[in-house]
Amino acid sequence: MVTKWLSNKAAQPFTCFLAFFIILVWGLFGLPLHFNETWQLIISTLAAIISIIMLFIIQNSQNRHTIAIQLKLDEIIRATKGAHNEMMDIEKLTDEDLARIQKKYGLLAEKTKEDLKKGKLDTHTHDISKIIIEEKR
Repeated sequence: MVTKWLSNKAAQPFTCFLAFFIILVWGLFGLPLHFNETWQLIISTLAAIISIIMLFIIQNSQNRHTIAIQLKLDEIIRATKGAHNEMMDIEKLTDEDLARIQKKYGLLAEKTKEDLKKGKLDTHTHDISKIIIEEKR
């Protein structure tokens, strides 16, 4: 994939050196030309083109990393005894459903803090599937 290759090459120290070198050459050649409008237009256009291309390369790289992290988390959920497998595709829920689950997790965390103060353990699990079903009623 071209974007993966470009992403890897853009992250190399040589690429940073190349960018500094281009700016240095532009500055050195610009001095005798008194940085006229054409010379300014050249560097502005190149900078804009490279910036737009890099924006898409970075977004593509972020998307790949996000998917990889999500798959790793899904595998951890799948392999963990007591984990709720329904959490593996939780990102597909509506914003309202996610907010309800987040609120319930917050309440669960508060209850757990209270239990810990009372000397109880915090290693028990709660059935999260009931959260969505109960809240939708």
